[in-house]
Amino acid sequence: MSKLGFPLFLRPEAKLQNAKRLLEHGKARQGLRQLHTLATSGNEEAQFVLGELYLADKDVPINLGEALRWFQKAAEHGHAQACRKLAQLCYMGLGPASVDRATVFERIPEQGTPDYEGALHWAGKAVDGGDSGGMAMMAHLLMQGPDNLRDPERGRELYRRAAEAGNVQGLYGYGLDLLGAAQNAAEREQGLSCIRRAAQAGLADAELTLGTVLEYEGGKDAQAFEHFMKAAEDDRPAAQMKVGIAYYQGRGVERDVSKAETWLRKAAQGGEVEAIALVGDINLQGDGVSPNFPEAHSWYRRAAESGHAGAAVTLAQLVYNGMGCAADPAEAKRLLHFAVSRGNAAAKELLQRFG
Repeated sequence: MSKLGFPLFLRPEAKLQNAKRLLEHGKARQGLRQLHTLATSGNEEAQFVLGELYLADKDVPINLGEALRWFQKAAEHGHAQACRKLAQLCYMGLGPASVDRATVFERIPEQGTPDYEGALHWAGKAVDGGDSGGMAMMAHLLMQGPDNLRDPERGRELYRRAAEAGNVQGLYGYGLDLLGAAQNAAEREQGLSCIRRAAQAGLADAELTLGTVLEYEGGKDAQAFEHFMKAAEDDRPAAQMKVGIAYYQGRGVERDVSKAETWLRKAAQGGEVEAIALVGDINLQGDGVSPNFPEAHSWYRRAAESGHAGAAVTLAQLVYNGMGCAADPAEAKRLLHFAVSRGNAAAKELLQRFG
């Protein structure tokens, strides 16, 4: 009520902020009620916020169907961020064209087959709305998407625009493009400068790239390790493997086999097949302690089953010679045949020796 006793009518913007404050203070029911009222009346920002909430699994149970419904309503009103969100969901195989509405209420959605055309469509709508994130995503699709959608020149221009707007993914993508096309030191530095800005803004992939560049240059192991560690702490498996290798070899950091195995195991859990094989190497070599054959066998087998030919060769030798297990020449040859099928020359030589 106002001081004069009349009802106090808030503008939609004020109502929206009030709803957000209620959610921030743990008053989910009141906040959601106000958001829903605003969204139902056509407020595109409220529609977008509701979509975000249904994806976040925080104040309401996750519900991809409801999230898509509200994002689409906001997008129909020209909400650029909602358009970008729809593009991202299409890219993940979770867009309107690929979601099974019959089961979406029963499970947390899993990524499906990417809908690249849908992603490009909605990214284009986000670009039309001036969204720098949409520019970066559309640039990615135009430069790295399916051949029939590619337009590298337009992609580069969109990356440039996104970078100039300060978008982190735009800076990273534009930096990578400049770095790849660099013809001299000045152009290379221009690309690295963009990637550094992306790293400073917290992009783990940019940290990983900077570490890789420094590692390639040589003589900068300590600097490379710092970048790898930042990306590793942000759960990038490729960076975790780099950190593990650095600890094992003592490159840029004091050698520590225990820490090496810890980081390599994390990378292995993240799907880095080479890291799986390296954990097998550590357990086989022992490094000051007795080899742990059962553990080495387990890791080598995991790596071989993931397609690592080198791990299959090492495991074949262990199995053939009965090291840590009963000798099994037939299994050893099977492993070697697999490695040969993957183009491993050492496996071919061993098969000849094993008869």
